[in-house]
Amino acid sequence: MVRKLVSRINLSEDEIRKSMNLILGGDASESSIASFLVALRMKGESPKEITTILQAVKRNAIKITPNITGELIDTCGTGGDKIKSFNISTAAALIACAAGCKVAKHGNRSVSGFCGSADFLEFIGMDLDTSPDIICEAIENIGFGFLYAAKFHPAMRNVASARESIGIRTAFNIVGPLSNPCTNLSGQLIGVYEPALLETVAVAMQNSELDELMVVHSYDGFDELSNTCENDIIWVVDKKIQRFRFHPKDVNVLVAKPEQLLIHSGQESIRDTLRVIYGLASPEKEDIAALNAAAALVIGKIAKDLKEGVEIARAALKAGTPQKKLSELIHLCGNKDKLIEAEQEFLMI
Repeated sequence: MVRKLVSRINLSEDEIRKSMNLILGGDASESSIASFLVALRMKGESPKEITTILQAVKRNAIKITPNITGELIDTCGTGGDKIKSFNISTAAALIACAAGCKVAKHGNRSVSGFCGSADFLEFIGMDLDTSPDIICEAIENIGFGFLYAAKFHPAMRNVASARESIGIRTAFNIVGPLSNPCTNLSGQLIGVYEPALLETVAVAMQNSELDELMVVHSYDGFDELSNTCENDIIWVVDKKIQRFRFHPKDVNVLVAKPEQLLIHSGQESIRDTLRVIYGLASPEKEDIAALNAAAALVIGKIAKDLKEGVEIARAALKAGTPQKKLSELIHLCGNKDKLIEAEQEFLMI
């Protein structure tokens, strides 16, 4: 199959499925996994290949089904953008939750940045080993739960060493954010690190179980919606694909400069993410989180459009509700003392 990939020929569903069974089942050597992933990356992953890999990853996942009515959404980026920012997707997810969305936030440790969602939440007191039952309880009662990818996808341990050894992005960097293990997830906001992935991910997910999906990329390179420039969105609703472009001014968001959003260390990322959630950050940082929360609110059927979503997100921040949701989450799923320590260190409260 590696020869076929090197010849830039797409693999069939059956070929991908057999390869994934060997890889995720622990029956493939590190060198063969590395060769397969590099050859697939060199060819370029097709939407059908991404879909089939995703199906295999989800088959091997630990699944949960929170007992909720209405929409259940996720916000997750692929990482890989070259711009070092705070953890926008986690802040946006908590703001969306505070505004009425049920959120099953799927995430991992950092791939390319200083601090991934798991790094941030662990630092402020979240127990990443929280049981699936308690995570379901958090989603049902708080409206927010964090699904740590390494816990819910144990089969991925079989590819960890090969991925680390080759040191480049592979199909698993695309599939990871798509593989939320909630069986009743209804919608997702997915940020991608390069424009070419917009179409690939949208087509790969077009026939998924999701009712609604937004795949986004900003012109300045963020794998999120950005308040610094125009943004491209592919919006999949009931299996139908829509494409549009918008500018932050279109939704009453002031244009920021990229340097106003940058961080230079993991500590700065934790600080700024926490400040945004507490409504204590700069207007530019709060706005980029509110903009992404707005997309989540549209997917979650809380807002009719992005403009209304921004207004709702800003109102939630002003009311201090995201802070309360975070506190409830850590109280149920972690160590409240660590959150207090983080508040004292970064917020001086």
